[in-house]
Amino acid sequence: MEFDRKHWQSQWHTLQWDDLSLLQLFMTRNTALSPVIICNLLISLWLVARSLKRLRQTTLPTAAWCAITGLMLAVVAQSIELIDPAQSTGWVDLGWYFAAVVLLCPGIAVLGARRPGASAWAFFVLLPLVLVLMWPAVASFQVARPADSIEIEVPALVGFGLVLVMSGGNYFGTRYTMPTFYYAAAIVLLVVPMSVAAPDFFPERSMARFMASLGFLLAIGEASSRSNAAPNDEISRFDVLWFDFMDSFGMVWAKRVMDRVNESARHEKWAMHLELHGFVPIAEPPSADELLRTDERIEHTFRWLMKRFVDPEWIDARLQEPTAGQAPSDEVQHPPATEER
Repeated sequence: MEFDRKHWQSQWHTLQWDDLSLLQLFMTRNTALSPVIICNLLISLWLVARSLKRLRQTTLPTAAWCAITGLMLAVVAQSIELIDPAQSTGWVDLGWYFAAVVLLCPGIAVLGARRPGASAWAFFVLLPLVLVLMWPAVASFQVARPADSIEIEVPALVGFGLVLVMSGGNYFGTRYTMPTFYYAAAIVLLVVPMSVAAPDFFPERSMARFMASLGFLLAIGEASSRSNAAPNDEISRFDVLWFDFMDSFGMVWAKRVMDRVNESARHEKWAMHLELHGFVPIAEPPSADELLRTDERIEHTFRWLMKRFVDPEWIDARLQEPTAGQAPSDEVQHPPATEER
């Protein structure tokens, strides 16, 4: 069979044009996704910023500021890709990885959210954690070749995963279980595609970042909605306080406080004890006097233990009798002082 040189040259040029078209399509899709990703991140950022007012009477603003910082880093990284998608891949990857590391910190910040050491926790735990987790990405990044993608090695990915379990596991079992799952899944989508051991079924980096931005928006939006939900009218005011504390600070601190409360209950012979699902009475039906004395001791013990986490006004807002269908407000109204004491 005679070799048709013109035919094969034509096929080769067609293949080259097809490859170029696919590359142009890929770049166009990434550019089209960037505004959507940035929009999702900005909405999430706004929702977290709104929560600062609600958290100001607690030791949790550090966690909120970590989330704000991480989302801002993500916005900057995606903006760089929008401006120069071809020549800044390394910078974009580094920015997104930095954002993922900082977005791990809210859960770790909660684990140290107890007075008087809550402020020092950020400098002696959070900052070293960010530096350690960032080192593999910095080592992979090459300033001389910013168009090259960074690659995260498996040991660094395993360490990142362990911190993610510590960060999110504290809220599994609370009302924020599903938002925590969405949040953790979004972080996984950011980091795993940058690993050398990324599974084949994972989406490529730009699509994974789009999916992660949706995950953050879903997680933060759902958490905001659940925070504003009205408490159950059928439970006691002490259960309202207990559930709100457990949901806000997670299972680790809830277990510590529960053990201290039950220690006082045994020592002072209360008519009930505390479990994760609220206060339950002792086997014998208590008298009215025993219930009154127990209520007084519960309030005193709660105020004593929780003062290291929240302000007295936060506790007052949950111990007051709420109007039916209305969530307890963090803004406690005090009568004006008529005389100086």
